[in-house]
Order: sequence, then C-alpha cells, then structure tokens
Amino acid sequence: MNLSLSRLGWAATLVLSIIAASACSSGRDVFVGQDCERGFCNDDIGFVSPDAGSDAAAVTPEDGPMCPVTTCTAPRATCSTSAFPCDVDLLNDNENCGGCGIRCGGAFDSNWRCVEGKCTFACGNADLGPGTQGADCDNDPTNGCEVNTLFDANNCGACGYACPAGKSCTLGQCFSLCDLMGLYAGMPDSCGDFVCTNFNYDDANCGGCGNVCDPTGPDLPALPSDMHYGCSGAKCGASKCNDPSKANCNGDKSDGCEATLHTNEHCGYCGDTCAPGKQCLLGNGNVYRCTCEDDSETLCGDTCQVLDQDPTNCGACNNVCPGTFSPHYAATCTKGVCGGKCETGYADCDGLPDNGCEIDFRIDSRHCGACGSACAPGQVCAEGKCLVAPCEGGPETTAK
Repeated sequence: MNLSLSRLGWAATLVLSIIAASACSSGRDVFVGQDCERGFCNDDIGFVSPDAGSDAAAVTPEDGPMCPVTTCTAPRATCSTSAFPCDVDLLNDNENCGGCGIRCGGAFDSNWRCVEGKCTFACGNADLGPGTQGADCDNDPTNGCEVNTLFDANNCGACGYACPAGKSCTLGQCFSLCDLMGLYAGMPDSCGDFVCTNFNYDDANCGGCGNVCDPTGPDLPALPSDMHYGCSGAKCGASKCNDPSKANCNGDKSDGCEATLHTNEHCGYCGDTCAPGKQCLLGNGNVYRCTCEDDSETLCGDTCQVLDQDPTNCGACNNVCPGTFSPHYAATCTKGVCGGKCETGYADCDGLPDNGCEIDFRIDSRHCGACGSACAPGQVCAEGKCLVAPCEGGPETTAK
C-alpha cells in the first residue's frame, strides 16, 4: 500500500510539472525531439542533449520545468508570409529583408537580392531568362540589367566590348555570318557580306571567289548523266555526283552514282558502315554519322543517351525516374536503376513523387526534424528541433 501511494505521488508530481510547463515563457533555448528511427514519430517527447560546450549544455530537466519556446531569436521572425513560427530568415528573405514586409525588387529584368538583411542590386543569368546574361552597363539600377551581353554587338560578353564591323554577337562572342556557317554548315569562306561557301568544294568558287568550274570537263572523258566535273580540294576537274547525297562508291563511272550516302552501309561517305545497333543520322555540321559513336550510349529517338546514368532514360529509352522533375528532389539513375534523395533539409512526408520533398523539416513545426514529429502549438521549430527553455513563470509570449 505504501509503495502504491508513493507511485501515485510521483505521478501527480509529474502531471503538475507538465501543466506548469505549458504556462511558462521562454528563456535560454535547448532542444527537444522525438524518436523517429522507425518512421513516424509516435513516442513520448524526450530531451536531446545540446552541443557540448554551448551555454545550453548546463540546462537539464533537473534544473526545473521546461516550456516550449514561442518567441523568435534574431534573425528569425514570424511575418505575414509565414506558414510556421519563426520560419523567416530576415538576412536572406527577398520578401522580408531586414524586417517583415520589406521586399527586394526592381525592374523586371533586374535582380534585387537580400544579402545580410539589405536589398542589394546584382545581375546574373537568371535576370533575362534561360540562356541569357543580363548586365547593368549604364550603372543605373532603376532600369535593371538592361543589356543582354550574349547578343548585344556593342556589349558582347561584357559591358563596353564592341564587335568589329561585319560581325555580330552570338553567345557572348563576336562572329561573322560565315564564321557561324563554318561551325554549323561547313561553309567558312566568304564571298560578299551574305555569301558563305567552302572554297574546297564550291563549283562556283573553287579555290577562291568567282572561280567557276566547267562541268563538262574539257579534254576529260564524258561522264554519265548523273555526274559532272567540279571542285574538290580547291581544284576543278573532279568527277562529282549531281545529287550530293549520292556517290560513286564502286569506282565504276559507267553506272554513275550508285550509292546513297545516308544509309547504314554508306553513312556520310563510301564504306562507312554502321555497326549493329547503330543508325546513320544527320548530325552537327550537317554531316551524316553512325550513332551512337560512343559504345556506352544508346540511340533514343534521334539522340544518344547513357542508359546507365540518365534519370530521363534510365535502363531504357524514355524511362523517366519517378520524381525527376519534382521540387527539392534529386532523381538518380545508377546502372540503369532509378533512385534519388531529398535535398538537404527536406523530406517527402506524403509519399507522393509528384510534389517531391514537400516538407522543410528544419522549420516545419508539423514535421520538425522528421515526418510526423510535431511541436506543441506555437512552439518554434529551429534546425529540425522543437525548442524548449527553462520556465520563468508568467504567460507564454507569441512568436513574432
């Protein structure tokens, strides 16, 4: 009987301590967490030791009742945009920079960022959209990053760098039209402002502008109707096919241009036979090639993919790994098997791949530190811990 009364007394003392703790205000912060090793947290709340050497290290349950922390510690704040107590960092929040409601912004193509609690003007790739580079060349932040240095001939690649006459700015570099045609179409030579060619093969400009080859080839043997004499190696007199996609691969001029140069047997030039599993396709430089050239790649449609490591073609063409385009989730493909993980600080608590890792467990008081680990109403979740502090008496304050 005495033992039972002793137990009842201990239990009553514990209940009174919990009731008292709910009415306390915050003091020094320590952390309280839950055991989530086996999934959702349903265990009783237990204290977690703070880092060794910190001021909070000396605070233990034996020091007195503990209360949930409901006030914010700088630079954290609870603003009108908050979903949870103290979830705004005033040092880097563009909507609340240095204080709630102080929004960083400017012209549509500018980039105002919150840096150390102050709105700072800067330009970058994100200013003008994908594939562009904005710059503030006039040093006037009111009109934002007004120059696209990827395509501005007067500010090509950087403010003040103008392209020479006759050249335009493409991807931050100065090119003439024929420079680009040389890269993409194999026609690097110029005969006039808008005439690009290749002196090695152009029958009308063989070896130089205006040097036209005679297709009949004076003093040369007659050719079949589908052939003519033209330019090769910057010299006239070479037998050529009228149709550039055809070729005389057997060397017998009597049957003319018997081969087609975009087949698996003759891909791009005579005798270039594609290996099994490869296909002859038109590639960069307007040239036919057997793809995929790298044996580790597989042809998916008209592009080559590494199926062992591509999350959008994992193990098979067009096999997109779940969550590949979901927020805060990094999909992976390893040896053809899909995988992935949440970004640091995020968790997938609803198990739905479409919305990715939807919970920031560092600040979400419903899932503080782990899925299902809820803090008390109004209690601050900081760095994945439900904050508590020694009770000081009096009503709790509201997080703000």
